Amino acid sequence: MLPLLLLLAGADTSGYWQQRVAYQITASLDEPSGVLSGRVRISYVNRSPAALHDFYVHQYLNAFRPGSRWSAVDSAEERQRFQHLKDPDYAFERITQASLGMPDYPYAPDSTIAHWTLPRALASGDSMVVEIAWQARPSTLPRRQGRQGRRFDFAQWYPKVVVYDKYGWEDHPLYPAGEFYGEFAHYNVTLFVAEDQVIGATGVPISGDPGWERANANPSVPVDYQRNWYTRSSEENARARGLVFGRANDACNVTGLRERHQKCVEFEADSVHHFAFSLNPDYRYEQGRYGDVVVRVLYQPGDSATWGKGVAVQRTEMALAWLDSLYGKFAWPQITNVHRIEGGGTEFPMMVMDGSAGLGLIVHEVGHNYTMGVLANNEWREGWLDEGFTSFQTGWFFESHGQGPAYPGIEGNILFWDLERWSEPVSMVSERYRDFATYNTMIYTKAQLFYEQLRYVVGDATMRRILRAYYARWKLKHVDETAFRDVAEEVSGMDLKWLFAQWLHGTPLIDYRLKHVQRARRADGGWRTTVTIERLGDGWMPIEIGDRDTIYARATGQPEVERVEFITARKPKGLVLDPRVRTHDWNMLNNRERHRSSGKVEWRFDDPTREVARRDRTVFAVLPAVWSNDEGGVTIALRGRGNYLGRYNKTLALLSLGVDAPGPDNRGGAYVRFANPVAQLMPRTESNFACWAVEGRAGVAFSADRSLRRHPTFGADTHAGFDALWMATTDLGFVDTRMWEDAGTIEAGPWFGTIFQRGGGNTTWQGRVVVRGGAV
Repeated sequence: MLPLLLLLAGADTSGYWQQRVAYQITASLDEPSGVLSGRVRISYVNRSPAALHDFYVHQYLNAFRPGSRWSAVDSAEERQRFQHLKDPDYAFERITQASLGMPDYPYAPDSTIAHWTLPRALASGDSMVVEIAWQARPSTLPRRQGRQGRRFDFAQWYPKVVVYDKYGWEDHPLYPAGEFYGEFAHYNVTLFVAEDQVIGATGVPISGDPGWERANANPSVPVDYQRNWYTRSSEENARARGLVFGRANDACNVTGLRERHQKCVEFEADSVHHFAFSLNPDYRYEQGRYGDVVVRVLYQPGDSATWGKGVAVQRTEMALAWLDSLYGKFAWPQITNVHRIEGGGTEFPMMVMDGSAGLGLIVHEVGHNYTMGVLANNEWREGWLDEGFTSFQTGWFFESHGQGPAYPGIEGNILFWDLERWSEPVSMVSERYRDFATYNTMIYTKAQLFYEQLRYVVGDATMRRILRAYYARWKLKHVDETAFRDVAEEVSGMDLKWLFAQWLHGTPLIDYRLKHVQRARRADGGWRTTVTIERLGDGWMPIEIGDRDTIYARATGQPEVERVEFITARKPKGLVLDPRVRTHDWNMLNNRERHRSSGKVEWRFDDPTREVARRDRTVFAVLPAVWSNDEGGVTIALRGRGNYLGRYNKTLALLSLGVDAPGPDNRGGAYVRFANPVAQLMPRTESNFACWAVEGRAGVAFSADRSLRRHPTFGADTHAGFDALWMATTDLGFVDTRMWEDAGTIEAGPWFGTIFQRGGGNTTWQGRVVVRGGAV
């Protein structure tokens, strides 16, 4: 397969281009104020076919303060974060001087994008140098960045060139939903920090002391600085890439930046689209290696039990080994894993900032160094290409290490979102989702399910070949849906546009019914079986036909009615569609042969503390009961409750027998309630029908409850409904005559209710309006 992969990797990237950028940064941190002062020399080569009349940079730290679009979305979604921070707690990034003059801010009052009109157009092939001085400060409330005492997590902290690609300038403010997009560049970064600070960063330290020797928790493992990794000088590297660039040999002596008791550390990184760093004088350092890649781990001394003694190092090495097996050799010399201030994790090229040393978190964030770092998609335009991809490869990691497939859990979660019609297309631009919860579910979980479905369609071996060819062709380039789909189609030899269209650009429901099975004995003793499948949903997937142990055939799933014929040595029994539950078929109750009851219902003894639900069949649980009262004496009963998916075909049935009942008319009783029939799918609606005749009362009731809420996780929880009830007394001996008369009543009417919270959820308000009419 190697020649084929090399051929595919070298296939059509003609016409692709990306801009060339180099940063020469010198910055000094004043710890008491938390303010970093810096200067940057940006060398920019226009490799696009168009002349550029503008120039943009990101100032991402300005998102984490009042007045930003980030804060506006937080307020709209009832989150309290940066919109109320006061000085000196909020973050900022302020340009103080620029060779192009002071910029304007096209999205004001949001100032995460700064813009200049160029004094002359930058023609295709031309270059320019822009010099900027700025100040930056992280916020005390961490989010992907932050400061806490002498701990600093610097992410997106410098004037970062906006990507110019086939869509033009990608000048996009920073929102809570969606992340970043950067040009690949060469970085030379000189940092002036306190003498005792320990630094973790993108790149390799080519001069100065990052503090690793003093912090080394395992002195028997000497620190490998990799100072000579970039064997040619920065200037030679830059010239090889057509950049105007000069090495900062005297950067540590720049007037006005070096303060007393500070040290100077110079880092270099090549072919990365961001440079991040973290400072903490208490960091402990541990080191490992995977092949040529040095693994660096920096953690707090109090975290030695969970991070130290090689735990985080080994988990980072495991992540690299897994990812290399999927994609190919890691593109950079080192990976640094630091224990950041905030929980969770954020990825950067050659570096991850993690809130814990959990294996899943490390595999996920290191995974982003491949899907986002090396294969650099636009994270706000197509977040599924990195978050969903990384979630998928993390789930596959645990599956390959014996912890079971991720598919059932994520598929059940997304099935709820699809059936309740909360789902939105996975391909949407990040801030256009209904809310942050929808963005997270679609970009992480439903996108992960898309990759699982692709893996199901093409098979595991082909999926691996797709990933390796994709990485080989698009390494250290910007990628998009077309780039990935083209590779997937070429390697698999399949037309996959339908799969990408349905799973990324729509929200269809998939439902198949096994309509008919015909079996015929052949002359040679074998069996010819013809299966007729009906497609009831508006989406489709290839669907397998089998029984408990064997897959006999796979239907295309595309026609409304499809007949599939296969020949077997033995007579197949109990056929079912999608026996492995891999097609996202939402109603599997119609996937079995109608005349065969086996397997359609799971009978079990009921545990009253929990309700068991199955994806592929109805669950019905029974429980004996007994009670006693003055009129009827001892009564024995059998209660049963059933459901499908925990949400549909919800049944509650009770049959009772009065052992000491006064007469035969009162000896038996029954109650039956049925809710949410799967045949009448109504999103966000509860419907119930009940009837009963038990212990002196008989009746029929119907109710419907429609949720009107606009967001799944915040805002008013508003409902509207209708109730109808007929109740009659049949034996006054069983009832309290102070509350009941010997009569029948009918009552019905609509109702409206809402629940909402104020004050950050501290106060809950509830209101309900009911209109009733009735007759006795």
